[in-house]
Amino acid sequence: MNPHKDSPHPFRYPDDGLLRVQGVVKEQEIRHPTSLDKNGESCLIVIKNGRTTGVTVGRATSIESFVRRSDYGIRSTSIEIAIHSYDHKSGAFSADGDSGSIVVDGMGRIIGLITGASGAFDSKDVSYVTPYFWLEERIKKAFPASHLYPTRE
Repeated sequence: MNPHKDSPHPFRYPDDGLLRVQGVVKEQEIRHPTSLDKNGESCLIVIKNGRTTGVTVGRATSIESFVRRSDYGIRSTSIEIAIHSYDHKSGAFSADGDSGSIVVDGMGRIIGLITGASGAFDSKDVSYVTPYFWLEERIKKAFPASHLYPTRE
C-alpha cells in the first residue's frame, strides 16, 4: 500500500505485521474518497486476505450499483461497489473462493465484504463488495439489540 506522501491517511506497516481491523468506512468517504494514491489521485486504497488469492491491494471506486434479486419468492436489494487492482502490474484483486472476505483500508476500517467478481475467466478485473455501512444498517434494523463491535478490555 503506497499512498501519496500527502495523503491524509498514510499507511504504516504494523510492527507485528498484523493490521488491526477496527471501525467502518462511512458512506460519505466511500462516495468521496479523501485518500490519495501514489500518483496523487483521489481514491480509497484497500486490502484483503482471501482464501484463493491471499493478500491483495486494490482501489475502491465511488461507483455504486444496486442489485435486485428474486430467488424462491424472496425479494432482496443490495448495494455493491467496484474494486479494481491497484495498478496495471498487479494481478486480480479477488478470484473464485474469495467471496465473504473482509475488505479494509490502510487504517483497518472495514469497507465491505466481497460478493463476486467479473471479467476474463482467468483474471477477474473487477471485484464487487457490499459496503459494510449498508450491511450494518440492515443488521441493526433486524436485530436492534445486536452488538457488532465487542470491545476487549
